[in-house]
Amino acid sequence: MNTRRRTRRSLAVALLVTGVAGLGIASAAQLSLGSASLGAGTDVVASCQPEGVPVGVSFTTAFAAGEYAVTEVTLSDVAAACAGQSARITLTAGDAPLAPELTGPVAAGSTAFTVPSGVSAAALDGVAVVIHS
Repeated sequence: MNTRRRTRRSLAVALLVTGVAGLGIASAAQLSLGSASLGAGTDVVASCQPEGVPVGVSFTTAFAAGEYAVTEVTLSDVAAACAGQSARITLTAGDAPLAPELTGPVAAGSTAFTVPSGVSAAALDGVAVVIHS
């Protein structure tokens, strides 16, 4: 029972957390966790994602009202074992969330999450992603 509780707790804690900077361009920014050259962030891999297989996090931006805004967050390289589980994504500026938490089921491969309007790409400096059952 203790192992099961620990597994559930670790799934709920985090699949990955990473820092992101420099979203001042109109194209999607790409960041993969698990890389030895990652500048900032941590990588906690739950049991559904095989060890050594990073989940990618990318952002799509669009120019509106004189600045770039994040319009979509895409999780990629998600293992088939994670399919159907729930994701929670928080975009941050420092310790403060920039928008309500994005939630929804993940699919094997990649899943896109729409970001509410008004999330400044320049203000975004972090993202927290949790995939849980």
